Amino acid sequence: MKQFSILFIAFFSCSISFSQEYIDLLKFHYTATPKNNFIDTSGKAPLSEIGLDLTLPLKINDSLAIVTGVFWENINTQLAPETDNTIISTFNLRVGINKKHSAKWSGTYLLLPKISSDLKDINKNHFQLGFLGLLKRTHSATKNYSVGLYYNQELFGPFFVPLLGLYRKTEKWEFNITLPIWADINYSISNKISAGATFSAFVRSYYLGEYDNYVVKKNNELFGYLQYKLTKTILIQAKVGYSIGRSFRAFPKDEKVDVGVSAFRFGDNREQLNSDFENGLVVNVRFIYRFSLSN
Repeated sequence: MKQFSILFIAFFSCSISFSQEYIDLLKFHYTATPKNNFIDTSGKAPLSEIGLDLTLPLKINDSLAIVTGVFWENINTQLAPETDNTIISTFNLRVGINKKHSAKWSGTYLLLPKISSDLKDINKNHFQLGFLGLLKRTHSATKNYSVGLYYNQELFGPFFVPLLGLYRKTEKWEFNITLPIWADINYSISNKISAGATFSAFVRSYYLGEYDNYVVKKNNELFGYLQYKLTKTILIQAKVGYSIGRSFRAFPKDEKVDVGVSAFRFGDNREQLNSDFENGLVVNVRFIYRFSLSN
């Protein structure tokens, strides 16, 4: 297993891990909410998500590793009252390199091709292509900083997210922050139990072949959680949180923005075809297979 012993940055579903002491090789999650009210209209909609993230780094030499992996998610919801449930999926490949440029600096460069749609009548509209570039400065095994850029050719237009990261670990505390999309702070209660809080803010788009339009998922979720170490390598997290400004907005296929930068959309004159959800409760369960780099 020594091929995994590399300072590695894993990108998944727009989330980046900056840990220097371990790699989460496999993650599985299930998310559910009570039925969601629509804003400004009657009716309630179900919403559940299931996902799997697999990371496979392969060390070439002391300064270079090949990075591969795949992220899969499946979402079941209702886009408007009194309509059938819509199921949308993402199959996101990762392929690239992690390069050690000097004693302090390293970089991760990934191509991110994916299928993101309802998987009906598949054509070129179901495919997207993204890129991640990230530079990291390592101060120690428990402290580093990073800066980078994520890009994806979303169905609504070109989408850029500048990234600024911090990882810090003490005897009891761990801070894993990637602004503006992710933050995780946790405290070790014992060798097996820790408690923490996470924040995530993701944007993804999916082509609806059945209707020949697209839907954009946006969510800002704040969770509190307990984590239990079942074995040395297997962890389980139980999360309860609240979603702010969540939406699955449908738009005509040909209506796009000029450019999206993080939370901002420039040249946005699109006609929204449905109503947003109200804010509400979210419950999440996550299983993690974690490999220690100290092994």
